[in-house]
Amino acid sequence: MHSKAFVVLPKKYEAFIEEEMALVRTVYKDVVGYIVVRNSNARTYLSTDKVEKLKDEDFDTLVVMDRLKPSQVVNLVRSLKRDVVDRVMVILEIFAMHAGSREAQLQVELARLRHSLPLIKEAIRYAKLGELHGFLGAGKYGYEKYYLLLKRREARVRREIEKLREVRSLRRKARLEAGYPSVVLVGYTCAGKTSLFNAITGLSKPVGPEPFTTLVPKSYRVSYGDLEFVLVDTVGFIRDIPPEIIEAFYATLEEVAEADLITNLVDASKPLNEVISEIKTCTDILGKLGARGKPVIYALNKIDKLSNDGILNVVEHVQKVVGSTKLIPISCTRKVNINALLDAIYEELVKRRSR
Repeated sequence: MHSKAFVVLPKKYEAFIEEEMALVRTVYKDVVGYIVVRNSNARTYLSTDKVEKLKDEDFDTLVVMDRLKPSQVVNLVRSLKRDVVDRVMVILEIFAMHAGSREAQLQVELARLRHSLPLIKEAIRYAKLGELHGFLGAGKYGYEKYYLLLKRREARVRREIEKLREVRSLRRKARLEAGYPSVVLVGYTCAGKTSLFNAITGLSKPVGPEPFTTLVPKSYRVSYGDLEFVLVDTVGFIRDIPPEIIEAFYATLEEVAEADLITNLVDASKPLNEVISEIKTCTDILGKLGARGKPVIYALNKIDKLSNDGILNVVEHVQKVVGSTKLIPISCTRKVNINALLDAIYEELVKRRSR
């Protein structure tokens, strides 16, 4: 997008400014400034003083990297006379940029509809009070017609996604009947899942530095030793993943709940506190997806950026967090220890087959 953006960060993300700003810059190339907010205001999220100061700033879009209530969005738009988007909208915009398949496009649309319907409802309320002249330019009847249109569209999109889920389910069933176990790659966004997928399969699926390059699972049959399994690459996780995205992307993420083995990829080159935080985020999301208790192998990626002591330090600290789970330090780009990871996958799948 070409519009100038000004960013508001809540205090809870102060320690993760780079990560949050990377999300913003994926959508808005021209970020003119940011502020960190300690306390939020129920009416406009920002204090009256901050709203007044922002009126003098040169920007087109206010990006609030928190979840805004519909009333807060409407009140900020009324006060600033500029576009306002929250963290959910930013993430959905990034998803839309990478949605190549019909399924991914529908999932993004459903998540957007779920997020925008309460906002339209709030706009209707203000329009009826006569306090929303010009906002979206619809007028009260226009809003209501638009709301009903979106509700009908939401129902249609849900039905279409359900059909695609049934097709995916049949494919998965066929895989199981053919006796192929599935190994799912999960992990924080930009950890290198698609790079690992390419390293194991020999394919050249697109990878990129921006978040959420993979939106629809990629699967490929892999032969290793006397074993064949299906390797599945999935959408990356992020801190505080919005509920709309969990639900709308269930068709994608249910691959995780059905997996025989999970390989959790971790960017080991990040500061240790971030590595641990991201592992905890992934564990939390796996629990929400119904995958708690499944066997997990941790692949500590990007070790080519660390010294030998640095690698040992990461392994030692991660081990304390994950317990007896297998840890394999690897480098996808340099193809270091990929066979060691495949050996660990092989051992775990053989163990499960013999039960």
